[in-house]
Amino acid sequence: MYQRGIPATTGHPPGMRSPRRVPLPAFGLILAFAILLGMLLYYAQFSGTIRWLLGVVALAVLAAIAWGQIQRRTAEPSPLVGPRSPGATREGELDSFAAAVRRAARGLPYSQVLVASRARSAFFERARLALGLPPETIRDAQRDPGALRRMFGDDALVDFLYLGAGDLEDRLAWVQRARVRGGFVREFRDVLTRMEAWR
Repeated sequence: MYQRGIPATTGHPPGMRSPRRVPLPAFGLILAFAILLGMLLYYAQFSGTIRWLLGVVALAVLAAIAWGQIQRRTAEPSPLVGPRSPGATREGELDSFAAAVRRAARGLPYSQVLVASRARSAFFERARLALGLPPETIRDAQRDPGALRRMFGDDALVDFLYLGAGDLEDRLAWVQRARVRGGFVREFRDVLTRMEAWR
């Protein structure tokens, strides 16, 4: 009733084993050992000092080869990455932010704070470039509602952009107010529309 599938890793029919080949480094070690043994047997007719010297040199070469093989095999391997499917795009910053927007639309508070913070930062950067101001001026204006009102002239934008302390509790305050007023999605869309209309 059930059949065992053919392994995907071989191209051979079931029951036939693929021939094993000796890897090149192992073959090199065997050859070096054979040469060492042959040299020691050949030079056995000479004095003990020469035999010891040849033996130590041959062992040092063999140890260097073995050490090189061990070091190469224990180096940090490259990660296993499957082949990319055709037409697939790489996930990146935009994809992760889109996922945060979807979570914020579902009502998750942390994602709402994250999306609002990213929109706030992007708008401040846009305003800084449009007005030709240094980053310090925008950073100081963010903590001053009067400066924000003079700069943007919109109370809804001032309410969204103002951060007294800049900590998580302060960033959460606007999200909580938006949820009470009419829902995060509606309030955030209104703020985005006002941001687009500015200048």
